[in-house]
Amino acid sequence: MIENKSICIVVPVYNVGNKIVDFISSIPDYVDKIIVIDDKCPLKSGLILKKNIPENKKLNILFNENNLGVGGTVKRGYNEALKSNEDIIIKIDGDGQMDPDQIPILTKSIINGYDYSKGNRFLNNTYIKNYPLERFYGNKFLSLFSKLSTGYWDIFDPINGFTAIKREKLNNINLDDIDNGYFFETDMLFNLYLLKSKIKDVPVKIKYFKNHRQNLSVFRESFNFFFKNLHRLLKRIKISYLSNNFGLPGLLFSIGSISLMFTLFYGGFNWLYYSFIKETFAPNGVITFSAISLIVGLFSMFMFMIIDNNNNPNLKK
Repeated sequence: MIENKSICIVVPVYNVGNKIVDFISSIPDYVDKIIVIDDKCPLKSGLILKKNIPENKKLNILFNENNLGVGGTVKRGYNEALKSNEDIIIKIDGDGQMDPDQIPILTKSIINGYDYSKGNRFLNNTYIKNYPLERFYGNKFLSLFSKLSTGYWDIFDPINGFTAIKREKLNNINLDDIDNGYFFETDMLFNLYLLKSKIKDVPVKIKYFKNHRQNLSVFRESFNFFFKNLHRLLKRIKISYLSNNFGLPGLLFSIGSISLMFTLFYGGFNWLYYSFIKETFAPNGVITFSAISLIVGLFSMFMFMIIDNNNNPNLKK
């Protein structure tokens, strides 16, 4: 327990091998329950752990019959955690990159009233000295996408898997709606926004091992993340501003969308027509009309983004 709050940690494992034994052994005694889920690991990580650290009242080792992906595996762990009564549920990877001694940094935010806290490697520049360049810039782009799709404009490092959530809040989330893959963490933020949850970014240090095997290529996943973020963005806007409560934000978004789409098709068509078929400049009227439509669209979207940022649950008292 930490400050009279019981702690459960969920540890998904895949391709970590013997590292899982040292990692579980390093978990502080104040943790009340440990749930390890082997996602049909080729290295038999779960069996290695079971052989070296037998299950006990605190440790529960689960084995997926099929590979569920990181999101699917964490969801299984969350469902298992909800069967017991711990107050705070921590999610941490089992490869040793995340230090269990930093758990109190996450739980402090929950104890202070936040619903969900997550690690952010970029809050302290000394923590990202050895951060791989590919992942550094990939994370920048993913963070921008997630700000748009989740509505949490003040949250960064969306794919950080070191998180803590209040039991009551987790119980209100339909885990079946959460992505089974690497988009899991961002999808959690999206669903937490719909529940008007308060979220806190906290600085955490991640260890980077030489020749560490990464299961995620950020650049390869960026296209997948882009379209999933776009889908969540449109879904969030529909739920928050169009379907349930149509007002000024919904009006601005509608005007902005229509104006920009009109500019794209009307302006684009006329540009192609006059440039390549007529081989001349478009009439002044066409140019002016397209320019006005573009300005109206951009201004409407800008105002919408300001209002959307002000509706961030983290800014509400």
